[in-house]
Amino acid sequence: MPSLYAVNTQPFAGKVITITGASRGTGLALSKYLLARGATVSVCATSADNLAKAAAEIATEFPQTEGRYFQAIVDIAKPETVKSWIEQTVEKYGKLDGCANIAAVEQREIFPITDLDTEYFANLLNINVVGTFNCLKEEMKVIKDGGSIVNVGSITSNYASAGVAAYVSAKHALIGLTKVAAFEGAARRVRVNAVCPGCINTEMMSKPFNSPLGQFNLTADNIPTIIKRELMEPVEVAASIAFLLGDESSYVTKAAWYVDGGWVEGSYSSG
Repeated sequence: MPSLYAVNTQPFAGKVITITGASRGTGLALSKYLLARGATVSVCATSADNLAKAAAEIATEFPQTEGRYFQAIVDIAKPETVKSWIEQTVEKYGKLDGCANIAAVEQREIFPITDLDTEYFANLLNINVVGTFNCLKEEMKVIKDGGSIVNVGSITSNYASAGVAAYVSAKHALIGLTKVAAFEGAARRVRVNAVCPGCINTEMMSKPFNSPLGQFNLTADNIPTIIKRELMEPVEVAASIAFLLGDESSYVTKAAWYVDGGWVEGSYSSG
């Protein structure tokens, strides 16, 4: 069989990948997904406790990956911590092949623009937009020629509804950052794409949202426009991110991929 069509069960062997927001949820699922496929992963998060829990899971489920898993406490809104982590990664492993920028915070205060606190708005954009910018800035300095970066947006990167001005603004901005980075990385064949998921079955989904009418929870049963009814699992998003990080997506750049069970399309179709 020609090598172009051969099946490779370890497509990330020898590759070094960084992952932000990797102590739980999608970031942790991606860590496991890549480790299982041969990658070396350098991960970060803000919580030492959550990172310790993640490390324990990795050690139990993937004991053979010792030496291929590195952690750091990083606040992506603080550029000096991002810079230090990326430098440590390259110093430890000698290179950087790919990056997944997942870390973000949700908007849980669902209020109209006239009632939304300005400081709350600015803080969310500082983490979700400026934080991602901080990551891109350091990653693009050292990523190898032909590397791949994936930023994680949201359905709100191309969809809006009342009450979520901060989150929608941030996720729209992330697509702009992705496109600019794709142009700037092109000379070195560095691909930059975005994965935009819908609701994911994580512990964050169990937390209530606040609104003028009181608290409410978002579930698969009260999302009227989702086509695939159940909430997706973190590994389903991780698989899409991994594809864009890998060599099989070598001609994909400046793209925004929606992994949402048909939510955005359903919303447009429903008017």
